[in-house]
Amino acid sequence: MLRTYRPLDNHTVFIYQTHVQKLICDVWCNAVDGQVCQDLLSEEFELIYSARDWVKTAVDEIYEICKGLTDDERAAIREAFFINNDIESMCEGASTPIELNTLHLVVAQRMKPLLIRFYNEIISSKEKLDYYNKLIENSDNYKFCPCCGLTPVESAESHYREDNDHYLPKADYPFASVNFGNLPPLCSKCNKKCKSTKNPFENGRTSFYAFKPLDNEFLINIDINDSFSTDYLTLNEQEVVIGFNNDANKVDTWNWLFEINTRYNEEVRQFCKTELRILANRFRRNEERKQGMTYEEILNDAIEDYDIDKYDDRKFLKAPFLREILNKPEWLATYK
Repeated sequence: MLRTYRPLDNHTVFIYQTHVQKLICDVWCNAVDGQVCQDLLSEEFELIYSARDWVKTAVDEIYEICKGLTDDERAAIREAFFINNDIESMCEGASTPIELNTLHLVVAQRMKPLLIRFYNEIISSKEKLDYYNKLIENSDNYKFCPCCGLTPVESAESHYREDNDHYLPKADYPFASVNFGNLPPLCSKCNKKCKSTKNPFENGRTSFYAFKPLDNEFLINIDINDSFSTDYLTLNEQEVVIGFNNDANKVDTWNWLFEINTRYNEEVRQFCKTELRILANRFRRNEERKQGMTYEEILNDAIEDYDIDKYDDRKFLKAPFLREILNKPEWLATYK
């Protein structure tokens, strides 16, 4: 994550995870002959259960299957629920998610489709939009996707919202399907086109947690590996090298999930011509008006301007690009 969200812990959407926890750990994992499923439900969840036939039918059928679970199988399901919902610990590498195929088949075959349907149908679009708007307000009204910093996002005043990304994919980790600590809003390119169903914790990976402040604010470095044939107006992919100051293992996961390096490299190559032409105009005006500013002063002024609101309009990439150009006065030869 280029930036993280400031958590919004008191919103009504979090009640659904409470419902799911009680349903799995206190109802299904306590299923016994002679006990009616409905009698174990909380009063709040019973309203959902009684109002929708598909919920009642599925909850009751799973309850009946769970009567046949052994104590060890019940314990494994409870453990998976709590471990797979502690997203922050998994991001830090302090715990490892429990895979679906290690649990009793009732989880994959019956619980999973129901929990995914809970997310899609029980939580209304209105509730999701309200949560999104308040989260954005609580996070300084981000204008661009906090994951990539490239794509504009809907404001809190909008009637629309960005995609809620299931950071732990709900297809593999259904117990976190309605956990909004597992649901950071991301732009569609980050969520659907880049990350898709990738598991951020496979092979022991660590990761940035979308709702925890970064240990270090990102400082991005851009190096241009130039040669006698380099044209600064049309840089190629191999000539642009992107570097990051943050935790290398987490950066690696971020890059792998969201194709960050490739996307940033492309962005730099797209804006380089415009940025250099703007600079050339500044140099021309400086000479025409006899302002007497040096190469370094003009570049440093431009960098200082970009460091203001640096997460707007790719300025977080434009400033390090200009810092690299600061050390390469030969680019001016392009205009001679």
